[in-house]
Order: sequence, then structure tokens, then C-alpha cells
Amino acid sequence: MPDRRVVILGGGIAGLATALDLLHEADQRGLGLDLTILERDSACGGNLRTLRDDDGWQLEWGPNGFLDNEPATLRLVDRLGLHDRLLRSSDVTRHRFLLVRGRLVEIPTSPGAFVRSPLLPLRAKLRMLGELFIPARKGLGLAAQRPETDETIYEFGCRRLGREFAEVMLDPMVKGIFGGDARQLSLAAAFPRMVELERDHGGLFRAMIALARKRKRKTDAGPSGVLHSFTGGMQDLISAATTALEADPRCRVICSARIETIDRDADGRWRIDGPNCAPGPYDAVIDASPAHAAAVHLRGVDPDLGRLLGEIPFAPMAVIALGFAQKRVGHDLQGFGLLVPTREDRDLLGALWTSSIFRGRAPEGMALIRCMAGGAANPQVMDLEDEDLVNLALAELRPLLGIKGAPAMARVIRHPRAIAQYVVGHPARLLALAERCARLPGLHLTGSSYAGISVNSCCKEAEAVAARVVEELAGLPLPSPSAAFKEDR
Repeated sequence: MPDRRVVILGGGIAGLATALDLLHEADQRGLGLDLTILERDSACGGNLRTLRDDDGWQLEWGPNGFLDNEPATLRLVDRLGLHDRLLRSSDVTRHRFLLVRGRLVEIPTSPGAFVRSPLLPLRAKLRMLGELFIPARKGLGLAAQRPETDETIYEFGCRRLGREFAEVMLDPMVKGIFGGDARQLSLAAAFPRMVELERDHGGLFRAMIALARKRKRKTDAGPSGVLHSFTGGMQDLISAATTALEADPRCRVICSARIETIDRDADGRWRIDGPNCAPGPYDAVIDASPAHAAAVHLRGVDPDLGRLLGEIPFAPMAVIALGFAQKRVGHDLQGFGLLVPTREDRDLLGALWTSSIFRGRAPEGMALIRCMAGGAANPQVMDLEDEDLVNLALAELRPLLGIKGAPAMARVIRHPRAIAQYVVGHPARLLALAERCARLPGLHLTGSSYAGISVNSCCKEAEAVAARVVEELAGLPLPSPSAAFKEDR
């Protein structure tokens, strides 16, 4: 059998991880493969980039790291030989802060500390205890098949733990992860584990008790869930993946490729048209680009598919990196950072104390703070000039952290479409996308627009997609979209 030809559109972490997994799966099944990766930018990586300067500052363009609780990511790290470059976050990251009534309050990490904490008033704490008596909602786990059962994160928080908890704790967490609005995002899509816990145990506290008992009986504690990066930043992961792929004779990586159209010929094979694109034909296309780009790629193939992809919204984000001499910062910065609930009426979503999280991110005696502004609920911030964004961040941080003087370093990174927003209806949209793709054999979607925005989610999905593509190329039957969707999610 001649080598099967596959093209991956997008050289971010989703595309690169899928490519490596695809080559591995082909080896396991003895399948001949000819693989092409088309990347729009001049280099692979997407938002996973690390910026370094001669003064010793090291800034992340996108994600700051990944948790070590996803086996797929750890397998990728192992395959690339990056264990020696893994960098564990500092123990101080267990200290995390919320802005509550204009003051920084540490998030408690134990029941006793929570009872004593000023984070929530007594009535809100008593309301949280009432969660034990709240019955499980009907229709849990059916958001894809029955969209009317979908629920926002905010609605879930209010229903189970009370409005105060939802506004003070859930709201800023959603802003910190998604840059999103808890009143708009789907719980089933953004935090499916919460749905599972309520469905399987009847409530969150009941689930915590059951899982605690299970952990006591378990001899192997498993992955620790600690934040990690690499000594050279997240760029190390991209560089190693790109190098490995370029060294494989079955693979070619083409950058500065501008995809204009995708078509299928009379034989059902795929062709790519655009400047610097390898036209094909291909037996399979894996579109690992963001949904808004995939919508343009695929509109000509299937207008309904293009429409569904175009309906996935994205939140804008501005990252404002500020560097200071440590002696000019009154706060000790011994922690992960701070998040800001919407009710505080601030422009910043939060700030990470990057030089406290990972060593080597700032010159000796200096502190690096990474601020986030914008998001789904405050997109107008993106209209400000860079200097104004820096001044905005300084105005909000100075009284909180006791900062004096001007920053020694300031850098603004803009992401007009930073993070996909899994709004209510997202699970049903994913099922509809799967059904449309099933009618177009050889077409597959992957990336942070769909089943998880994190590096871990992209790596986990990459393994699943690679396995499905190889099975399809080998002529094996694939499960129906609804069955596969239910099984995967």
C-alpha cells in the first residue's frame, strides 16, 4: 500500500502534538505515512512562545505553564527528551489571592482556614454548607444532546453554593482561566468534571467526601497536579517538537503558508490552495488552527460547517508585563498572584507574580509581574495604546502591592482573539461539528477551540485525533459522532 498522505493545518501545540502522535501511531500499526504541516506564521508555536532579552527578562507570549496531571503531556515531554529541562513551580504558588472589597485576601486552603477567612461573610459560608441538602439537577451530562439542559458556570455556582460564592470565587477563577464571563460560559463545556461530580455523587461536598475515602484506599496517589514549565520557557516544548518533526523523513514543516481554499476532488481526496502551500492531494486533513481560521478554510467545503465554526466566540486579551527592582515593591510577592472579581469594578482581570512562580524569569534582585486586561466582559480595554495599558496596570497595582517608581521594564502583548469562549450551547455545537465532519471522510478538527483550552487539553485531544486518523486510514470503522462524543467527553 502506498504511503497515506496527511496534512495538518496549524503548527501550534495542538498541531505539533498531533503530528508526533500520528507518526507514533503509524509506526505502531505499520502504516506508511507522508505528513505535511502548514503553519501561517514564520515559525511554529502559535501562542506558545517565550520572549527573552539581553537584560535577563524572560516573558511568555501565551500560556505560563502546564499542570503535571495529564499523562498525554507527560508522554510528549518524555518522547521529546525534555525531562531534564522541566521546571517545577515554587512552593509559594499555593498562596493565591483575591481582591475583596479593595483588599488582597488569601484564598484559604483548608476547611479551618476557610472558616476563619474574611473572604466571605458568615451568611455566605452557611449557605455553602447548605450545598449538602441541594438535590442534583435533572439532565446532568446531556448538554450536547439536549441543549436546554446546559447551564452557565454562574448559575451552577448560585444553585449549589450561593450567589456570594459565585461572584467572589467562581467569577474571578473563570476570568483567570478563560478571560471569560461566568454568566455566559457553559459549565458542561468549561468544567465537565463539575457536572460529573454532581451527577455521580449528588453534590460537590458529597463528591469530596467520597473521593477523599477513595484516596485513602488508593496506594498510588498518581500525578501531583503541580504547575510546570521548562528552563527556557514554554518555547522549549515547541522547539523540541519542531526539531523532532523536521528530522523525521516522513514529515515536512512549511511555515508562512497562507491557506486560501480547501477542496475535495472526485476521488474524495483533499487539496489545499494558497501561497506557499503544498497542494496535495491528501487522504486526510487535520485542521488544528483556531475555529475562526478553520471557518474560513472550510466554508467552501461545507457552508454549515463554516458557520458552526464561526459561531465560536473568542475573548481578546492584553498581557502587560512589568519588571521592578524588588526593593521598590512593598509586597513580598510570595504567592502565585491575584485575581479580581467583576464586582470590584477594575480593569485588570488579575496578575501573576511570575518571578515568584518560576526561577530564571527576571534578573537578580528584580521582580516580574504579568498582568491581564480585557477579556470577554471588558473588550474595550484593547482600544488603549500600549502606554495607557501600562499606566492602567500601574494605577491598579500600586496601592495593592506598594509599588514605588516607574517600572524597569514594560512590555505589552496583544491577543485580539486570545481564548475560545465555550458559551452555553458549546457542547451541542461540538456534536453538530462532529456530525458535519463525519459526512466528509478524512476531515478532522482539533485544538483549543473545542474540548479544552489548556496545553494539557490540546495534548490529550492530539492523541485521540491521531488514533482516529490512523484507524480511518487503515480502513477501520469509526464510532458514530454521538457515540464518540459521549465517550470522549
